[in-house]
This record gives sequence, C-alpha cells and structure tokens, in this order.
Amino acid sequence: MNCSWHPVAVAALEPTIALTTCENALRELMGYVYNEWYGPTWLNVVATDKQRGEWVKRAEAENARTRRGVAAVDDPGLAYANFYDLLTIADKHWEQLAPALDKKQVTYRLLERFEQLRNAVAHGRTLLTFERDLFSGVAGQIRNQVTHYMSSQDPAGEYYPRIESVLDSLGHRIDSQGPATDEVAGYQTTEAILHPGERVGFTAMGTDPQDRPLRWDLTSSQTGLLLDSQVSDVGQPVQLEWLVDDGDVTETGVVQLHMYAEQSKYRRFGRFDHRAFFGYIVRPPSER
Repeated sequence: MNCSWHPVAVAALEPTIALTTCENALRELMGYVYNEWYGPTWLNVVATDKQRGEWVKRAEAENARTRRGVAAVDDPGLAYANFYDLLTIADKHWEQLAPALDKKQVTYRLLERFEQLRNAVAHGRTLLTFERDLFSGVAGQIRNQVTHYMSSQDPAGEYYPRIESVLDSLGHRIDSQGPATDEVAGYQTTEAILHPGERVGFTAMGTDPQDRPLRWDLTSSQTGLLLDSQVSDVGQPVQLEWLVDDGDVTETGVVQLHMYAEQSKYRRFGRFDHRAFFGYIVRPPSER
C-alpha cells in the first residue's frame, strides 16, 4: 500500500535527538510491517541469532546498571538494536518497508549517510554545520514518512497524534506498536520498588500528522493527582517527573501518561488521544 508523504517544517534536531528519532521511527515501522508480513515470529526471520543474543546482553546490562528488582529480560526485540543493526535488517528486507520509505536506491542511501555521520559523532568528531543539518533532516524525513504511513493504516489516523515512545529513568521502555487504534500505547509492569521521597523521570516522544504541540499529563492512578504536565513539539522529547509521595504507597502502583494535541478541541478517546501506563511497587519508608 502506497501512502503520500508531505514534508513538515520542523526545528533542527540536536544530533543525539536526531539519532533517537530516526531509530525509534525505524523500530516502530519494522515492528509493524514485519509482523504484518511474517507474523508473530517475525523477529526470527529478519534478525540473526547473534543479533538477538547481543540485544539480550545489552538489555541485561542496562537492567543491572539501572536498578535492583528488575525482572529478567527474555527477548527485548528491537529495543536494544543499534542503528547499524536496523540498517542491516532494512538492507535485506526493504520490500516490506518500501510502502512507507519509498525506493531503496533513494532512502537507503540517505540512511547509509546517516550512519556515517552517527559514527563520526560516536568517535568524538564535531559535525560541521551542513552535516548537522543533514543529520537532522534525514531523521525528520524518516520520522515524517513513518508518521504518515502509520496514519494511512488507521481510519482516523489523519486527525490524531499518537505516542511514539516513553522511557522511565529506571530503564523501562514502552514503544508504539503500530497505528493508535487502541487507546493504550503500552503497559510496562516494572517490578521496581520505590519509596516516598524518590523521584522517577519520564522521557516521552509523540508524532502528529498535523504537526501540533503535544500536551503530556502524568497522573497517579492511586491518588488521581496530576503529578506533572508539559508541552512538547512534535518529534522533540519531553521530560516529566514523579516525586513519590506517601499517598502513592501500594503494592500495585500505577502512573499514567496521557497525551493529546493541545491546539485541538477534539480528543480521540474523550479526554486524551493516546496513553501509556507504568506499574511500580511503592512501599513505606524503612523504620529505624
């Protein structure tokens, strides 16, 4: 299925944000189209045993670094694939990506150039101005193409924004899994143990076919209180923070992240356009 793409003018992205933007867009597209094409075992088709083994090692190392009490990782999928992994997969399985990314001889060459610039950044070389612009431009183009493709797969996709990814400061991640036909972008049961006075940060990104500012509301399911609220531009990450309080103490704590287009009077699901949940264990302070 072909979809039309119209470029959207956006502010230049910093190199680290551009890399995350491009990677997330490719992960989302691959997860959706390869599942549609190959079925639920698609990862075994497009990735090698060696690649999947490396991703598990990275996930386990990240979990060990971030916090105690994190469950073991069985299969992290593409979440821990680096850009070179994604480029290798795209090279071998471009046919399924073409409806979104167009002809391989055009877009794949841009991704190869993007990888060259990424390597320069990774080795400490400062990009020249035109290289930074190119790096940002490629990331923006890929994100916009994926956004419009996903919108074309959703009967109401042209009207509403959707969550692309959410990462908490403990290393737990939710990535969008295709068109936002379900109101929940994802639910992450973390098993992390928290106490009043601790802080948990959230970094979120969203996409919108109409390029509107996005409002993000972080709330507690336990107390119903608004914990934080921020606005982001499309394709730019937003930072929110939860200061754990006495009222949050429960063995089944949940925080919700509601996202909606701030400049629209319409919401896809009543009060919001898309949302995500994170579950935590919140216990009383230790008594001495």
